[in-house]
Amino acid sequence: MSRCLLLATMVFIGSAGVAQAQAPAGPSSGPLVLEPIESRFVVAPEYKFTDVNGRTGHMAGATAGVLTDRSLYLGGAIYFLTNGSDDFGLTYGGFLAGWTTSVGSHLRVGGRGLAGFGGATLGESFAAFDPRYRGVRSYRYIVHDDFFLAEPQAQAHVSFADHVGIDVTGGYRFTGFDDYFHDGVNGATGSVGVQIGW
Repeated sequence: MSRCLLLATMVFIGSAGVAQAQAPAGPSSGPLVLEPIESRFVVAPEYKFTDVNGRTGHMAGATAGVLTDRSLYLGGAIYFLTNGSDDFGLTYGGFLAGWTTSVGSHLRVGGRGLAGFGGATLGESFAAFDPRYRGVRSYRYIVHDDFFLAEPQAQAHVSFADHVGIDVTGGYRFTGFDDYFHDGVNGATGSVGVQIGW
């Protein structure tokens, strides 16, 4: 009886060993590799054209910030009117954030948004009857006003080298919390800039 029990035990252990040897091996887990995320400081002088109260404004400006993984941008921007006069002025800036995605080896597309504040100086003309001259006279007054703004933009970035590229944007400037201009400083915008990174 003990011999039969011993023989049965040996057959069972042998069968289990064969089954284990034939079982498919699971996926082997290799070593965990951590890759650093690239982050660089970038600046970009820009030329911007925009509509200001029905007139075309030419603006110079610059952006500066941190570009992470060639996609996420966090920084700031400032612009001022270059063809201004005593009755035509505009300066604004603020926080700039954006995101782009690659669509080729040298092209990235995405969007960015500017939120901040600024100031504008505009002149207005009107005609009124002047009883002293017994006729209608033209008058002109100049007003300066401050405002908050939000400017969403579509963006395309073309890289020519590892640290140099061209930014092209198109957007619209929305303004608010001003006392006088209301929608007069709202307007479409377009810009071209050279982005340089370190």
